[in-house]
Amino acid sequence: MHMTHHITSRMNQRGIRKDLIDLTLDLGDIKGDKIILSSKIIDKEVNDLQYRLKILSDARKKGGIVVVADGDHLITAYHMNSFNVKLA
Repeated sequence: MHMTHHITSRMNQRGIRKDLIDLTLDLGDIKGDKIILSSKIIDKEVNDLQYRLKILSDARKKGGIVVVADGDHLITAYHMNSFNVKLA
């Protein structure tokens, strides 16, 4: 989107960085001609990210996860570092 001189001036005056504008455009709710990034949306995103970090941490503890699939059927899953070539 093209940024006008007006928005650039207001961003500078109000301490709003370009990355916050981009975040608002990505996550905000459209209400008429406004895009609103509310505290409710921010809290939900933070909670979602915290949950994702927890899951990623769990996956890292296991050395990674492997899922074997055939088409749209999930066959098996195992820890990345659990496969032993000598036993295969």
